[in-house]
Formats: sequence, structure tokens, C-alpha cells
Amino acid sequence: MKIRRNIILFKLNSLFGGLWPLSALAVVYFQQITDSWALALGVYSIMGITQSIAEIPTGIISDRIGRQKTMITSAALFFIAFIIIAVAGNLNRGSLLILGAIFLGLSYAFSSGTDDAFIYETVQELRKEDKYDIIYSRMKAFSQIGHATGALIAAVVTYFYSLNILAWLSAVCGLIQTIICFWFIEPKNHTREDVTSWKHFIVALKEFLKNKKLQYMGMIQIFHRGIDFTSHRMESAYFNLLIPTWAVNIIRVIKQFFGTISFSVAPYFRKFGFYRMLVTSSISIFFIKTTGLILNNFVSPFVYSGVNLFYGTLTTAESTLLQKELSQKQRATMGSIVSLLGGIISAVFFYLIGLIADISSIYFAMILLVFCGLLITERLFFVYVLPCFNVLSIIN
Repeated sequence: MKIRRNIILFKLNSLFGGLWPLSALAVVYFQQITDSWALALGVYSIMGITQSIAEIPTGIISDRIGRQKTMITSAALFFIAFIIIAVAGNLNRGSLLILGAIFLGLSYAFSSGTDDAFIYETVQELRKEDKYDIIYSRMKAFSQIGHATGALIAAVVTYFYSLNILAWLSAVCGLIQTIICFWFIEPKNHTREDVTSWKHFIVALKEFLKNKKLQYMGMIQIFHRGIDFTSHRMESAYFNLLIPTWAVNIIRVIKQFFGTISFSVAPYFRKFGFYRMLVTSSISIFFIKTTGLILNNFVSPFVYSGVNLFYGTLTTAESTLLQKELSQKQRATMGSIVSLLGGIISAVFFYLIGLIADISSIYFAMILLVFCGLLITERLFFVYVLPCFNVLSIIN
């Protein structure tokens, strides 16, 4: 079957999707242009708001025109975004960062919901739905390899050149990713609905509101996205206070190496149950981050890199539990509803944490993020969920 080549293409797409060399130091790059942490993280807020606004229409577009065309659009927008971001660095124009953030938000809106739906429908056509988590984790492992390779490139480039070069190299990665997407095969089992966009959204929303397990898994993903995405972007600025700029990228190489291991071993833990994987991974990440912040010295970045030992198991469990609850006809649209809410939470966290870093310090902002994770995510697990034994029995 020709569609088998999608498996290889998904890996390559994940590899170059994670490769962009500016990733680890993007917030530092933005701060150099805007001279403010609030404005630097505000770039991510604009990206998150744009993504949130575009989530539903792009999810509907994906369900109607197909996964391949949607993925091509996403990659092309990513390429354009980094051309603009690179030019912003050359001209030292913060206003261009806003435009770049808008294109990035649109890019992520087209891919979110669609990428996981594309993988699921591919394995479904191959009659391997029961192995979705295995195939998903292996593909995401390539994303971690991409991040590590990009960070290694960035370590060399930042030692000799400026961060602006990394922005241009990231644009090249977007171009390669766009070319890869043209080779994807559209799944035959993806049915295009002959309904209006509004009706399509209403049907998906009703399905979402009726499914308690879907709401539960959606809330977990929403809060993880809001807190963890902000922490991931901010940690580079924190590390830069403790170690040289080029060394920050070495830490990212180590972190992504751990992430590759985590995604590679995730399928072996499926026998313990995906819910248990989710809880254990979340708790472990909290304790690792807390330890790193308590040390608050040159060792902290190395300790922090250990969170990725549990990132693969956490996201694999999240995606598997969520995809099992999404309906076939509105899979991307329903996934976009979750991403919409997550984008709003992320936008709020990005700006507020940047503002706190400007007023107080980056260290205090990092502490606040860790404890927000404890108070929101863990409270959801242990105060609301664990007493509901009927919910636990249903999920497992």
C-alpha cells in the first residue's frame, strides 16, 4: 500500500519540524530585539492568540479539504514566518516580530489536531489502530532528534556568529518541511463532510460536550500546554543566567536526547495503563523542575534536562487517550476545540510570566510556573479525579 510511505514521511516531517535551530534561544533573540521579557514572551502570546482564533476554522478546513493540503499549508506558513522573523533581526524591528508571530500562529493552527488525526487515519487504513501509541511515539522520537540536532547546530553557530543566523537557518528547515509534505498520501478513510463550516463546528462541539472522558483529557492537555509551553520557552533565558549562551544549546541537545529515549520506551509502558503513565510522568517532571530550581547554579540546567525523560511517556499517553475519544468525521475539528482553549491559556501565561520576569526576576517567574503546574495540574489529578473511582475505572 502506498500509504505506508506516510510512516517514513511522518518521521522526516517530525525531524525537520523540530530541527529549527533558533528554538532554544528564540525568547532570548526576541528580548534582544524588543529589550523586554514581557514583549519577548508577548510574541508567543500573539502567536497563541492567533492560533486560538484560527483553530476552529483550520480544523474544519482540514476535515473538509484533506490532511495533506493542510500540512502543506502549515509548513509553508512556518517558512514565511521565519523569513519575517529573520528580517526583524536584521532590521531590529520588533513590529516585524508581531507579523512573524501571526504567521507562526496560523502555521500551528493548521497542524494542531491535523497532525495527530493524519497519523491516526493512516494507521487506521493500515489496520493498526491498536498500535497507534507505538507508531506515534516512534514518530515523535524523530522530533526530539530534530530538536537535538538543531540545538547542536545552534551551539556552533552562536559561538561564532549571532542569533540572527539561526533565524535564517530555521527558515530553511521550514522550506524542507514544505517539500516533504507534498509527498504525503491522503488516507482513503478520511471522509469530507458536505456540510457548512458552522454546522460542522456545532456537530463537533456537541460531541465534545457530551463526552465526559474527552472533556477530562482535553482539560489535562489544555493546562499542560499553557504551563509547560511557557516554561519550555522561558527556561532558556533562565539557563542563560547560569551558563554561557552556546552552552544553553548543549543543554538542549542533552534534553532532546532524553526526549528521544522517552518516546522510544513509551510503548513498553502501555501495559501499566495510559492514565498511570500520565500521572507518573507529570509528578516526576514536577519534582525534577523543583530540584533544579532549588539548586539554582550551573548544575540546574543539567538537572532540568531530565524532564524530557518523562515528556515522551506523558505526551504519548495524552494523545492516545484523547484520540480514542475523538469522532472519525470531526477528528481534527474536535482536536482544534481542545487546542483553541489551550492556546488561550498559553497566551495568558506567556505575557503574565514575561511581565513578572520584568518586574521581579526570571528565577521568580520560573518558580511561579512550577507551582502553577502543581496547583492546577496536580490538583486536577488528585483532588478532582482520584476520588471519582468510576472515572478511573472507565479510563483504564
